[in-house]
Amino acid sequence: MRSPSVNIKPTVVIAGAATFGALAALISLLAPPAIQPSFPILFYLKFDVAEIVDVAAFLIFGPVAGLVTAAVHGTILTAAPGGAGPFGASLKFLSVLSTYGGLILASKLGRHKLLTTGSIMTVAGILVRVVVMTLVNYLYLIVLAQAVFGIDYASFAQFTLSQVGVNLTGTGFVVYILGLTAIFNAIHAVFSIVVSLVLVNAILTRAPQLVAGREWIRRTLTVPGTAKGLSVLPNDRGSSNSRTSGN
Repeated sequence: MRSPSVNIKPTVVIAGAATFGALAALISLLAPPAIQPSFPILFYLKFDVAEIVDVAAFLIFGPVAGLVTAAVHGTILTAAPGGAGPFGASLKFLSVLSTYGGLILASKLGRHKLLTTGSIMTVAGILVRVVVMTLVNYLYLIVLAQAVFGIDYASFAQFTLSQVGVNLTGTGFVVYILGLTAIFNAIHAVFSIVVSLVLVNAILTRAPQLVAGREWIRRTLTVPGTAKGLSVLPNDRGSSNSRTSGN
């Protein structure tokens, strides 16, 4: 059996990242509103199921592949007709990167069983994403949206709030927007990380030959011997390289 400490071949990483990135962009562009619901009050914030693909790529192939996946995703969203454009795509890219930051932070906190690892990843993902994206949204709201993208983000956000009877200006408006956006990012981090873990578990349990037991989450976060096929079942048995069915 190959050692799980061996890295995945670069060609596999690049191919996997490009494929996952294109898939994520396709989902963002084509997924119906029913599975990409808007956040209450700030209706321009949408829960993007494509982030699951971005995070799954990171968990399987590692940080470099995750970065490439997010970059491909963001580039296609920027250029494609009906996409988010540079403004929305850049925010999406930074949201995904901040979630990655939480996963990297979790990797610095030791190796654990999968359930504990998932909990640490989720908490770290929430904290890093909320902190980073609150700062990013403040900069976009106050300076960058108008100066870089030519979009009056503040006026648009005020108009959106007025549609639900909330009329604020000045500091109160900024705090309100940033607070609601922070709640949105916390919920989205939980959704993206937890569902990605379930998806990766399913993929690697049913197709263990994909990366031959060398997926990033196993090599970096989980205690050796506790994540065969990434299954969390207590009666899990057998080599990760011979496992062909799962939960």
